[in-house]
Amino acid sequence: MQRFNKRVDLLVEKIDEEIVIYDPQTHHIHHLNPMATIVWELCDVSQSPQEITRELTDTLKADPAQVEKDVSETLDQFHKKGLIE
Repeated sequence: MQRFNKRVDLLVEKIDEEIVIYDPQTHHIHHLNPMATIVWELCDVSQSPQEITRELTDTLKADPAQVEKDVSETLDQFHKKGLIE
């Protein structure tokens, strides 16, 4: 089961229902939408993509296939931007 680790050097601030992340290595600022914010927060407990999908599907009462697609795309973006390892 694949799990993710957030980079420890990132500066993370929650503002209302969204998270803003500053990457000191690239000097980029990342604004996470509410769905990406939830996925980010669920990464704190080192959940696998399947666990994150299950948690979101149960919480949001949403279509599992759509949630799985959204989680996968969000985690891919986190990885491509170097926010998770």
